Amino acid sequence: MLHLATLLVAALLVAGGCSAPPLGSTPANHEKAARLPGADVYGRACASCHGQRGEGLSQAPALMGSGALPVYKRDPATTSSPAFQDIAERQRQQSLPPGADTRGAFKTAQDLFKYVSREMPLPKSKAGSLSEGEYWAVVNFILVGHGSTVPPGGVTVQNAGSVEIKPAQ
Repeated sequence: MLHLATLLVAALLVAGGCSAPPLGSTPANHEKAARLPGADVYGRACASCHGQRGEGLSQAPALMGSGALPVYKRDPATTSSPAFQDIAERQRQQSLPPGADTRGAFKTAQDLFKYVSREMPLPKSKAGSLSEGEYWAVVNFILVGHGSTVPPGGVTVQNAGSVEIKPAQ
């Protein structure tokens, strides 16, 4: 009986140690980001689709953490998860000329701001509906939550082109 209990405890420890890390912002990065003015705007305009920690929900991709903010668009053919399958978006892309850049690369904070301020929030009828200041606040919130380094005072129109988006560690 003792041997069986030992095996059970060992199995639970192994299973716990092999579990996948949570998606989205790490607790430390999320705590830093939550103190920013963009946290309220993100909560109101973005979290219902992208999750409170930027983990991605339903059809919306992750914005923070491992695998988020890739330089190039996520290929939905690489996953069978329905959370990453957007049939309408795939149909829209198929209607574009071959090789067309559908989103642009997220290399800098300026790239992210350009996309977010033009395309978000959804539905499309609400895209561009936030003020410029709210979009900058959201970009700062996302980058800090993602684990990127932002300049003192945050990302602004003056420095956004020099703030590189690095993959989350």
